[in-house]
Amino acid sequence: MRVTRRSARTAAVATGAVAALLLPAAGAFAADGPDQGPDPAPTSSDQSVLWRNVDLADGSLAKVYQDGPGRFSAEIYAGGSLIDTLTSTDGRPAYGQNNGLHVVLRPDGTVRSWVETAPRPDPAPAPKPEPAPRPAPQQKKDTVRQADAKVTLPDGNVARFFKSKTWPRVELTRKNGRSLGSLDLKHPTAAHHGWTYKLVDAGRHTYKLAAIDTPRQGADSRVYDFQGKLVEKYVARKA
Repeated sequence: MRVTRRSARTAAVATGAVAALLLPAAGAFAADGPDQGPDPAPTSSDQSVLWRNVDLADGSLAKVYQDGPGRFSAEIYAGGSLIDTLTSTDGRPAYGQNNGLHVVLRPDGTVRSWVETAPRPDPAPAPKPEPAPRPAPQQKKDTVRQADAKVTLPDGNVARFFKSKTWPRVELTRKNGRSLGSLDLKHPTAAHHGWTYKLVDAGRHTYKLAAIDTPRQGADSRVYDFQGKLVEKYVARKA
């Protein structure tokens, strides 16, 4: 069909009239609506995201959070209660244990766990005739090496230092003496309830212990030498 200039102009005028009639109603609707404020600023909790839940070897639960690019933490729950927190930092796995349960949080956020098994008792030997009594040999005294230094860490746990140029060691225990694990050159990192402990090689056979808090708990840190002396301290700024 052929459209003339006159018919096209008539249609344009009609369209403009309809639009003019609709504009007041649309404006009134917008005026009656709620004010649109600025988007809320992200909070610090937005930086930590629940990544996955993992069932552990003894039936416990690990909640794995991504704290940032390449940074993960895991909260360990048993019977609905938080019993440990692991944090993987600097591309290294975090390790924890509780009542025979061992948990490793890898730098990619995956979790491995296993439970210690008690060794089977040896079978009872067949009875043999008792030999003639002999004088009891003199027992040797225990030669347990004493720690070179001891310090109470910021979270209340205790670190004992054992000096060695080739194989330094740090034993970590609770206040009641219960072991939390040990640090050495093959296993330089451990974590417990949001704190990460690191055996640091400062060079020239000098070693230090760093105790680092998680960002969610303040991100403070302390560094001790093997004499148990506090040599460095960092307190994070509060937002």
